[in-house]
Amino acid sequence: MGTLYALCAYISWGIVPLYTQFLEHIGVAEVISHRVLWSLPGAFCAFYCFSGGSSALKSTLTNPKLLAMLIFSTACLATHWGFFVYALLSGEVFLTSFSFFVTPVISVFLGAVFLKERLNFLQIIAALLIILSLLIMTFHSGIPLLSLSIAVTWSAYCFARKTIPVNSSEGFFVEMCILAIPASLYVLWVAFSGGEHFFLKTTSDTLLLMGYGLINSLIFCIFAYGIQRTKLATLGIMEYIAPLLMALIGTFILKQPIDTVRVIVFSIVVVAIIIYLSPTLLDGKNSRKTNN
Repeated sequence: MGTLYALCAYISWGIVPLYTQFLEHIGVAEVISHRVLWSLPGAFCAFYCFSGGSSALKSTLTNPKLLAMLIFSTACLATHWGFFVYALLSGEVFLTSFSFFVTPVISVFLGAVFLKERLNFLQIIAALLIILSLLIMTFHSGIPLLSLSIAVTWSAYCFARKTIPVNSSEGFFVEMCILAIPASLYVLWVAFSGGEHFFLKTTSDTLLLMGYGLINSLIFCIFAYGIQRTKLATLGIMEYIAPLLMALIGTFILKQPIDTVRVIVFSIVVVAIIIYLSPTLLDGKNSRKTNN
């Protein structure tokens, strides 16, 4: 059952570009602010259901070192959301999907450099192929700064959270509470300046902004439930569902232009992913044989 919940979460994240098409006329900062504010209910529910309760939260908030680490992870998450939302609102679905394909390889690199985790031969080959795909994109249309920004900030966030000894749902709730302060101030400032789309404009904009935050918080609750009941190896494979769906939606539904170079780059990345995941796939196959 946990695998099904995780699968639903990844599929939902993959089809987010269809929703953000209706938010393109709204500013990035306003969209992110409402995403934060309307994610709070879901973050609280996940915290209430899956963490140690108020005593654990009090222990975290009264620990200066933990709080400082969570502030850093919050900054990484906010920066990532900024690049991610900007990319989607700008219609750059392909670049967004590409960034999430290369993220695991960047995470492996960060683990090797900062945590002294050893890379196996296949991981090195996969990393070299990803670098090759980036070089091809660079020579064709310049350095893919947007893709790299999304990938690096998300990898930095995941790296930060991995080193923080705090429950995932508790940590996310604290992060949303921290972000809620600047988000609330920004929404109020925009409201008083007369440029807000929430309440003061159309009902459709109000519902869209509320929906974007609530949907994302619901997805997180589903994911938080599923991740605790799903093997990490399975999650490692599932994380590619979202960018794959983004790429398919961008190409076939949103009709974004795709040239030969992008096809080549996408093909190289797919090969890199297969190589990267092959040990996990083989281990899963061998374990099933052993159980049988």
